[in-house]
Amino acid sequence: MHSLLSQPFQQIDYLQSGTPKQKELAIDLEEWKILKSLHGFKPVLAGTIPLDIDTDSSDVDILVKFNIPAHLQKICYAKFRNLPNYSFSEKTIALRVTLICRFETKKFKYEIFGQSVEPTDQYAWIHMMVERRFLTLADPSFRDEIRNLKKQGIKTEAAFCKVLDLKGDPYKTLVQWNQKSNEQFQELLLQRGFQTNPN
Repeated sequence: MHSLLSQPFQQIDYLQSGTPKQKELAIDLEEWKILKSLHGFKPVLAGTIPLDIDTDSSDVDILVKFNIPAHLQKICYAKFRNLPNYSFSEKTIALRVTLICRFETKKFKYEIFGQSVEPTDQYAWIHMMVERRFLTLADPSFRDEIRNLKKQGIKTEAAFCKVLDLKGDPYKTLVQWNQKSNEQFQELLLQRGFQTNPN
């Protein structure tokens, strides 16, 4: 139904012909060999920069899958520990062991987010796919409203739910919208006063 919208994000080629920020990110990823270092963990980019709704303070989010937590920790330590503000932590998110590695280059702040499930089955990816569909189907003013809320410090998922007047936990609500049709997306956008693009 909407698989065509998700495919480009599984490779990073789109960055090279994207916004100035996306082009800059493609160069940074290559220069520091970040995705190459994580090759065994199926890395994919998520978050706001791929969607062009980032602000000056936005991180680069990289989703990975690990089988053995210590393996990811070992690679992150070996490859990134000498970069500024390196940290590595373990949390439980949605009942899943989650490993988070943070570091910075001169251009970007990075967050590697690892769980024992495929990156494309992780909530952050599903959120991005749902957000992508709203952005693709809505007129440009929708993107502007999202970006304005983010500049005020509102988290991405919460910003979408606020603009769309969706109630409940923003993280769970957006996951539920992954099951809906493009027609339902368009209907909601029209209800909220936005023009919509054809599928």
